[in-house]
Amino acid sequence: KSQGDALALGGYEKNPEFVQGICPGAEFAFGLYDLDWDTFAQNLDGHFTRCPAVEETGIKSTVCGPESFTPDHKPLVGP
Repeated sequence: KSQGDALALGGYEKNPEFVQGICPGAEFAFGLYDLDWDTFAQNLDGHFTRCPAVEETGIKSTVCGPESFTPDHKPLVGP
């Protein structure tokens, strides 16, 4: 997806790490984590294969934030 003068790339982790026993609270809403390059590499390698120019161009910036999924990937339904 183009985003200004850049190309936005991303993906989901094959084996996500769940944050156990931590409820960040309202102050963390839309908060971000430091990118784990080893984990992101599983997506990045695929991007390089599909579009080799990405590897040559480089990375302008990164964003790493938590996703709101349950451990079993099923939705939470109800009040």
